Amino acid sequence: MSRRIGTLFSGALFHTLCTQDETFSFLGETDGKISYLSDTRPENGSYKREVVLGGLYAYPSFTDAHLHFLYSVMTSATAYNICEIKDGGVVPDTLVGAGECLRARCAARGVNDIIIASGFIPQAMAEKRMPTRQELDDWTGGRRTVVYSIDGHSSSLSTSMLGALEINPEGHDGILRGVEHEFRQGRVMEILIGSIGASDIARGIANFTNQCARYGITRVCAMDGNSDVKNDRLIKLAAIIASRMDIDVFLYPQYMDIEKTRPLWRKMSNRRIGGCGDWEMDGAVGSHSAAFYSPYADTGDIADCYYTQDGVDEAVRRADAEGCQIASHAIGDAAIDRILAAYEKLDSKTIHRIEHFEFPTNAAVEKLIACGNIAVAVQPGFSWIDTRYLKSYENYLPKEIASRQVPLKRLYDAGVALCGSSDSPVQDIDPFLQMLGMVDFCVPGQSLTNYEAMRCYTVNPARALGQDSNFGTLEINKEASFFAVETDILAARSGSLADVHAAHTYVRGKKLGGKKAAISGLFGMMLRRTKKI
Repeated sequence: MSRRIGTLFSGALFHTLCTQDETFSFLGETDGKISYLSDTRPENGSYKREVVLGGLYAYPSFTDAHLHFLYSVMTSATAYNICEIKDGGVVPDTLVGAGECLRARCAARGVNDIIIASGFIPQAMAEKRMPTRQELDDWTGGRRTVVYSIDGHSSSLSTSMLGALEINPEGHDGILRGVEHEFRQGRVMEILIGSIGASDIARGIANFTNQCARYGITRVCAMDGNSDVKNDRLIKLAAIIASRMDIDVFLYPQYMDIEKTRPLWRKMSNRRIGGCGDWEMDGAVGSHSAAFYSPYADTGDIADCYYTQDGVDEAVRRADAEGCQIASHAIGDAAIDRILAAYEKLDSKTIHRIEHFEFPTNAAVEKLIACGNIAVAVQPGFSWIDTRYLKSYENYLPKEIASRQVPLKRLYDAGVALCGSSDSPVQDIDPFLQMLGMVDFCVPGQSLTNYEAMRCYTVNPARALGQDSNFGTLEINKEASFFAVETDILAARSGSLADVHAAHTYVRGKKLGGKKAAISGLFGMMLRRTKKI
């Protein structure tokens, strides 16, 4: 053995995920890397310390391939989910009930606090709609308030919040959808950040880090930045925080403007661009803003893509020429075809991405597979919830479209870098909800095995990031980043995945979690040496 083991981890069955069956009983870490894997204990004196994990199952740590980092951090400190799924239904399921929740929230907050509520499910309400500004004014006493739908692509604003966004409230019901909603989110975040203090930021960072530790996540792909504000101070704040986090953050600036992105590249390990924001080809089904060739079944309306084909082609060409990996939100078949057509025109070896890819045509799937260098970030946990509780796909889309959701198994078997993600704070960061959606998928014949679903959170994101030599599996000289659980995840029944959480999570051999929401901790974090994002 060329170097002494720093920490020997024992008392767990370490699944490497190189194959479905490969396991080891001992893992050694040296300087953050795996230096020993064996079923045999190393000789006494060959390791400095030992950590006994107590009969658990260990796996490579997870990468959440698509979330909104700063917004997740801030909402974990200041926002809450207004709707919950419990006892086989959605609570509350009326606007009166939602109003009672908001009144209770206001009673626990200061009179000048902004009220942010996520996860509102309009399709579960008896009234089948978002609340109006007049209702929000009544429930919150006129506070600045934003309520986000569960898909994150429509919102309800109180009169005072409309005013803060310089939207004339006269004749406006306060409900924003499509472009009116999408391209105001930077301003909403700017208002939110301006209303909170250092203690809120400290609490948000601690809560977010501890959530990651609870679910075995040590890396996230951060889709941040919005161009609807002239000087986007928020992405600068996101970069400052991300470069000092205990977890690793891979930043994707959500700008089409290359010049606006350029200053961030020196902070990044590789050039990346996109996600949502400016790189959204369309919206979402629940907001009737996902772009399909066919009209919505319930309204007869057709939603257009946000950009023309020529505009998308030029934006993609410019970003690729700068060496950027591009990520682009596309949900409806028309939107997917738009970004795919732009990618097809490239002569590039860069792995580009499509985010969500929810309702592709068969031809689009064939093209994506044929390209061979397009990764896909999916959130099947939302589909799992929608099939059982929300019924938005069933009620809003023609049956033919609803039945051809992203073919997970077909893409996985074709070797596509299929990546699991949460879209947090749109959904909870819990990766096991998304894996439940993968292994119990609503499209016949397209479910994944537990092993395949695990690789969508480990091996495939590493490949999509060009980091497969550094993490994704447990192998010698790769990161000693892993989590340990009581459940044998590879053998678990699908229903039990919803209850899984990590007993221990390690980042390069160091324990993650237990972070205190203290300002002193925030100041200490700001003194750390920065790392690439």
